[in-house]
Amino acid sequence: MQLILVIFGILACMNALKVYQELSDPSLTQSSKIMRCSILSEIDYYYLSQTQPSVNYQMSIAESHYAVDIFVDFYLIGEFVDKPINILLDNILIDSYSVRYDYSVPFCDTKPTQVITYFKSYIHYQQDLNLAFQLENSIGFSLGIRNIQVIPKLCHESCTQCVGPQKNQCRSCYIGAQLSKKTNECKCPSTSLYLSVQQNQCIRKCEVSEYFDQNLDRCIFDDKMEQVSQYFWGNYDFTGWSMIENGVTQSLFNKFYMNMNVKIVGQFFVSQSINYKFSNAFYYHSLRIRADIYIFRSQLHPSIYVQVDKIQKLVTPLHSYNETESQGYILYHIDYVIDALPISNITISVNSDENILWGINQVIINTVNCQANCNSCKSKLVCNACKAGYYLYQGTCVTSCPSYSTLEGQVCKDATEQYPLTTYLLRAFDDNIISNFIVKNPRSINSFYQNQFGTFYNGVRYFGGLKDTGNQYFQKQFTNLPPHYKILLQLNLITFEFTQQNYSSNSVSISIDTQTAIKISSMQSQVQQVSVDKAHSSNNLTLVMMSISQPNTYFSFGISNLNIMIQRCAPLCRTCIGPSQNDCTEWIIEQNSQNQNCYNGFIFDIEQQKCVLCPLGCQKCLDQITCLKCEDTFTQQGSSCYCLNGYVDEFTLDCIANPPSS
Repeated sequence: MQLILVIFGILACMNALKVYQELSDPSLTQSSKIMRCSILSEIDYYYLSQTQPSVNYQMSIAESHYAVDIFVDFYLIGEFVDKPINILLDNILIDSYSVRYDYSVPFCDTKPTQVITYFKSYIHYQQDLNLAFQLENSIGFSLGIRNIQVIPKLCHESCTQCVGPQKNQCRSCYIGAQLSKKTNECKCPSTSLYLSVQQNQCIRKCEVSEYFDQNLDRCIFDDKMEQVSQYFWGNYDFTGWSMIENGVTQSLFNKFYMNMNVKIVGQFFVSQSINYKFSNAFYYHSLRIRADIYIFRSQLHPSIYVQVDKIQKLVTPLHSYNETESQGYILYHIDYVIDALPISNITISVNSDENILWGINQVIINTVNCQANCNSCKSKLVCNACKAGYYLYQGTCVTSCPSYSTLEGQVCKDATEQYPLTTYLLRAFDDNIISNFIVKNPRSINSFYQNQFGTFYNGVRYFGGLKDTGNQYFQKQFTNLPPHYKILLQLNLITFEFTQQNYSSNSVSISIDTQTAIKISSMQSQVQQVSVDKAHSSNNLTLVMMSISQPNTYFSFGISNLNIMIQRCAPLCRTCIGPSQNDCTEWIIEQNSQNQNCYNGFIFDIEQQKCVLCPLGCQKCLDQITCLKCEDTFTQQGSSCYCLNGYVDEFTLDCIANPPSS
């Protein structure tokens, strides 16, 4: 069999990075220059020596990037001190790596081996990448190579080439976009204002499956979009449409107008509006209405209104195009989102000077689900039940259960849901992506006498394991914790013994705030599931994990799937002995609460530990965007509140009715 380099992309959950990696393949044999440890047989590696002192890997990176982070596990065997390993990127020497001291241990075979996770960040723009390793002096020195990970540092999505991650660091742009010499940003021209990353070019309007995000300044694919209906896109079916003038409803059938080879529904006077009834929306869905509005015989900016049932809103257009030929027009793109009703009565009208005419085409009406693939919603953001083929996980719909959850029927139960009022503090080392280890490891857990990026063993990357020298000591500190009464700790632990002696006396100690919570005896290369449940109420927490080894033994441990959680007190409770209000021993004095409950119009925020405002005009809310009951002066539609025929007082936040006209 041959060495198979498996290169594939994985979305890293922390940083949304693309990772290209080569993982251990169990089918590899000695004939393909693969060595396997005799003591720890699950470790195999590509073997460089005097007979074959070099190897190279070829891969292709699809994303636009400006640099790559390169990680690789080196297994230094034999006489390796001060003997360089040359690393070449695209046939250019980027580093010559060597170690000055020998901290090897006989973990793999009788011959001592030193384990190093090598890291290098280097400038790289090209799509194709060639990575090579060479032994400069292979006399008495052998090198094992495994677990290569190449992580591209991605450009801003508006750039096709760049020198950094920001939008003002572009070197080249998508088709149709222009690179500003002043700001180094890519901008779409006025004739094609919308950047579509899916199409790799600037376009006149976002695709039907996308919407324009004004903050990101580009078209965004919307996976929550459902029931997409298109009207007046070549097929002019007027079923369900009508025209209203002075309260009288008329047929819209065959009301066409041709202008500059554009077929438009219109022309309408300002006294005329058009209406459509859209049905089959579900509760907590939103309604998105997009259309092209044409204005004739006027250079004035019109007021474009969209009314859905009782709620009429002045819509600010996304963009406009001014066609100035003899029979010209101004074209406005509108995009309006409002809470949907089971049957939504939609009216579009234009207000301007009395001489203008207006028309419309390319109308898109669709619902926006609370979550993609949700069958019924609990709120505007939370799903209650998923469609067939999907599982419910913490209000979202997924195709498989994520880490730290178990499948129960059609629901992925998160570990926090197994206990009342539980929040996790840290979840780490739950995948094989080194970038996550970097973020979750040095910045969160301090390690001493230990390889920085952990050990890849039997298909799993462990934080720790295969130590260089000395004892292992991991520490993590948390500060300013919310009120709680218990600490819950879960992790997978693996221990390695590199001698033939009895290893049962070696152990791993876990301490919480200087007190030993548990000791775990060593079990050679076996994974043990560890769970700690300990009373805790301090707003600071120190967690320590350390190895306790016997003299003349080589012993180390590694951890994965670390999950640290707390069980919180009831809302507005400062100290407690349990999750209910009856377990509270001291209450928080808060200006927006009374009798251990938030006032009407407020809701308790776990992160801020205080009562915060419900949505504007809301008397009782489910969260900060989903209203259950509006104040009397506001009008409720769906789960939102609107101030009709008046204005919102900036101090009282009441809806004040406009005075009657004289």
